[in-house]
Amino acid sequence: MSQHMPAGFTRTFAERLNRLSPLEICEAADGDEVRAGRVLIAPGGHNMVFERQGSEILARIVMPGTEDRYVPSVDAMLLSCAEVYGPRTLGVVLTGMGNDGSKGVAAINRVGGQTLAEAEETAVVFGMPKEAIATGVVDKIVPLDRMSREIMQRCGLLSDVD
Repeated sequence: MSQHMPAGFTRTFAERLNRLSPLEICEAADGDEVRAGRVLIAPGGHNMVFERQGSEILARIVMPGTEDRYVPSVDAMLLSCAEVYGPRTLGVVLTGMGNDGSKGVAAINRVGGQTLAEAEETAVVFGMPKEAIATGVVDKIVPLDRMSREIMQRCGLLSDVD
């Protein structure tokens, strides 16, 4: 997960989410293994990208590029997800300013993955979802209160009738 936050804020954010979730949620460190049931949050001030090493997928924490207007960059993360996971990628763009995430959803679409964007009526700031939707490749626009269910259904964790 990439959230536009400065250094020093993402660790406590991850710790708070971890207390509220049945999933393991932590601030990512370079080389962390991606595994089921674990959520990695990009550390503030850095980008998180993924790479395959043998049978493992690892998080890499990298300095932002000069082109990265928003950090941590959602685009950098989603572009690497599309490259590593291909058609198994599910990208989600939630509330936020600017167009970060729009290049990522386009890349996910190109490799046959799926994309979701938060609906305007629940987004605190509709900028990022609006720009993602404007690409024309978002598969579904979902209100925030239904997003987790939609994600679980698309990941095969719930049936359509649950």
